[in-house]
Amino acid sequence: MRPADEDWFDPDIQSMALGYGEKAGLQIYRNYTRAFEDEGIKRFRQALVSAPGEYANFEKLARLLATEDIRFLPVIACGYADDVLKQVFLDVIPPDVPGGRSEMLSGYGPLSDLSKRIRLAYAFDLLSSDLMDAVDRVRSARNRISHDWDLSKIEDFYLTGRVSELAAVELMLAERAKDFPELDVVFDPASAFRIRLIWLMGRLTYEASLYHPAKVGGLKPYRALYADGGTAWLKQVSKICMAETRAVITGMAQRKSEM
Repeated sequence: MRPADEDWFDPDIQSMALGYGEKAGLQIYRNYTRAFEDEGIKRFRQALVSAPGEYANFEKLARLLATEDIRFLPVIACGYADDVLKQVFLDVIPPDVPGGRSEMLSGYGPLSDLSKRIRLAYAFDLLSSDLMDAVDRVRSARNRISHDWDLSKIEDFYLTGRVSELAAVELMLAERAKDFPELDVVFDPASAFRIRLIWLMGRLTYEASLYHPAKVGGLKPYRALYADGGTAWLKQVSKICMAETRAVITGMAQRKSEM
């Protein structure tokens, strides 16, 4: 006696206009593939537990993003992102590439500046596409700041243009206020921007180390890095981001008390 379709098939397979045998074949193949991937993810994550990530540079960056003049933040973040992406390409480009890797990453090479590195990382799936889009938004804000001599005009730059549409991390964090009461606050726009940048750069740092290795291991990077609570390295990065988020909240409270 065959099992009821709704108990046996995934919803998308169940909805296909196929016979029972064809659906069963697809489901068996998917279950088989999923089991192998789950085991691969398990081993991938176990290896990370015994080899903690190196996040000292990100810790320094996060502190700067929490405390520096807000008009400098896109410049600081882009300088860091440029270095991170350079290392990503150094890790994946063969050392014996004609002309050498250094020529590709300097001068007039195809990877000589942040804009090119973002586009090619996106095009060749070296990092998540939405992450590269977000970093490019910060790059656009950096360009605007660096080409405007009148700083008074860019006092509220984070409220307009592409950078204003960065993922609202502060609202996502507010949903965790039950577990972390200090997150139950209303962020002013400048503080919200700081927090968005901190978590964005944290994600960039995290994926730069693990996205491509997960692909090489035959895994779906997003599942391997984030599903079901993610990896030990994600917890390390999140701890740093949370510490600086709290610092931003403390600074915001102090400014209000001084008014």
